[in-house]
Amino acid sequence: MIKLESSDVYYPMVNNKGFVREHRLVVARALGRCLHLGEVIHHKHGFAKDDNRYPETLQLNTVDGHNTISAMQNKIDALERRIKELLQKNKE
Repeated sequence: MIKLESSDVYYPMVNNKGFVREHRLVVARALGRCLHLGEVIHHKHGFAKDDNRYPETLQLNTVDGHNTISAMQNKIDALERRIKELLQKNKE
């Protein structure tokens, strides 16, 4: 979370305590505009792994688009786990 001064051009994006999430601010600054309420930021490699670089690790999306990406990533992760299990069984 980043504290912004009320004079900051990105101040409309802050919460009720004057803070904005860093990844949202990074993308907004890269685009040169405030993000809209329906715009969300997707961490391409997972929230804990990304270092808030746009567009390398962050992706601007809609809520629906983000939900679709997240669901697909969950399916990919499950399939990758299953492949590892099968490879292990095949070795045995």
